Amino acid sequence: MSTARRLRPALALLLLTLLALPVSLLAQSQPAVAERAQPPARDDIADWQARLELAKLLTESGRHAESVEQYRKVLRDKPDQAQARIGLAQALFWSGKREEAATELAKTPESALTAEDRLLQAELFLSAGRHDEAISALRSYLGLRPADTKARLKLADALSWRKRLDESLAEYEKVLANAPGDQQVRRRYARVLTWAGRNDEAIRELRKSLGN
Repeated sequence: MSTARRLRPALALLLLTLLALPVSLLAQSQPAVAERAQPPARDDIADWQARLELAKLLTESGRHAESVEQYRKVLRDKPDQAQARIGLAQALFWSGKREEAATELAKTPESALTAEDRLLQAELFLSAGRHDEAISALRSYLGLRPADTKARLKLADALSWRKRLDESLAEYEKVLANAPGDQQVRRRYARVLTWAGRNDEAIRELRKSLGN
């Protein structure tokens, strides 16, 4: 007898057994249609997120007044949104409204500010004559970017304007250690030495700046 003929009774028995099973049991062995074809999850963008992106693009396009308007709308709904607050400050800065920009940045939590944000904050405070706040912002920035000689020179100048002469001289000395050939910095250093009553040292520094 061939193999095919021997299998026929077994196949017939299996078919009869399956036909005898309850329909509900057979259904359990098959995945539900809903499980087989789940729709993809939606990735909806909230209105405030779309508006924030719009404001950023407007700033990048130089349309600062429009950008300010959009950032303000975001902050109306999300007053704690740090990116919107920083973006508003930047847009105000580029619009020439530096005092307003400084005020907005001052509302931003310190933890949300990047090094670049802190430097912008310092520039804004300096331009507004808010030297104590500028000093604080520059110190925070230099804590993250200690090698930035230009920022350290701004700190030295701001300290001198506030008559914090010893602190100012210490910062000038750090600048000169990295740029000993910068004659203008040396002359500014000499000027502050004069204000501090250290005339002999000021004479020495001025002679160095003149090459004799």
